[in-house]
Amino acid sequence: MKPARLLAAFMLLVFCLSSVWSQSATTTSSTTPAVSALPEPYTSEEFPAWATGLRRFEIISLGAFPILLFYTRFGFDLRRYVEKGFKAEYAPWPFKTETAYAATDEEQLISVATAAGLSLTFGALDAIFLWKKNLD
Repeated sequence: MKPARLLAAFMLLVFCLSSVWSQSATTTSSTTPAVSALPEPYTSEEFPAWATGLRRFEIISLGAFPILLFYTRFGFDLRRYVEKGFKAEYAPWPFKTETAYAATDEEQLISVATAAGLSLTFGALDAIFLWKKNLD
């Protein structure tokens, strides 16, 4: 008998809550717009041109960094492999084994700094091309 009462109370609670907080927005008049929980979208007049250009530079630089880091580390591994006479313990990433050479902290720092510099260069080149395009 107790589970039946709990089920009936739960169903009554669900019914009451569904009628109080309806899922769809209803309006009282056809001229009153429905209230939206979404904010208004930004317009192009809200931000100065330099701010949007700076944001684009940031997005391109940060987006290029992981890709350039991968290629930079692969390039450093390949250079080391060639310099060491194509020995198996210096093989680049896809061919490394558990006994392969591990890069030192200094070498890793240099590869990260190189990738960061290249990603900033990509962002700067995009900014220059965009600036030239806007001048024309």
